[in-house]
Amino acid sequence: MMSKEILMVADAVSNEKGVSREVIFEAIESALATATKKLNDHDEIDCRVAVDRETGDYDSFRVWTVVEDEEYLEEGSQFTVEQAQEKKKGLAVGDVYEEKIDNMEFGRIAAQTAKQVIVQKVREAEREIIIGDYKDRIGELVAGTVKKVTRDNIIIDLGSNAEALLTRDQMIPRETFRMGAVSYTHLTLPTNREV
Repeated sequence: MMSKEILMVADAVSNEKGVSREVIFEAIESALATATKKLNDHDEIDCRVAVDRETGDYDSFRVWTVVEDEEYLEEGSQFTVEQAQEKKKGLAVGDVYEEKIDNMEFGRIAAQTAKQVIVQKVREAEREIIIGDYKDRIGELVAGTVKKVTRDNIIIDLGSNAEALLTRDQMIPRETFRMGAVSYTHLTLPTNREV
């Protein structure tokens, strides 16, 4: 039954948020892997979940990375070369070894964890879409609606979940702004804090 729910979530969120199904599937895989780690009470292990894009069925894997130095070995998620050779001949430093594990049945807490991861990934994808829409328009004069007026800044709603920040040094002295009024600003590169 979980597989049909995964497909329904992927389609619904993709349509609602305008984000590709692939991004949603990656978010679901990440969420299921995070929940699997929590359900196993092992934050130190690495897990990967692969969702079939057609059926919604998924497989869970425990993952180890082969490292050279035993001194810095992370027990739950890494093997030394010698340990890796016991699992599969030919593994070298940097290789990944995966072992299929049982898919976990997810209760309320695991579902909440999965939801948080999905929401975060969707927000990141939405930000990337907005940045993509505006990055070629830097230096242009754009119009928007005044959303918020503070002592130092004006926040302008550009539509489609995009906002611009008009700083005091970009304003005409004694110019007044009212919420809901149309305003114009030049687009500039955002800082990491603003993105």
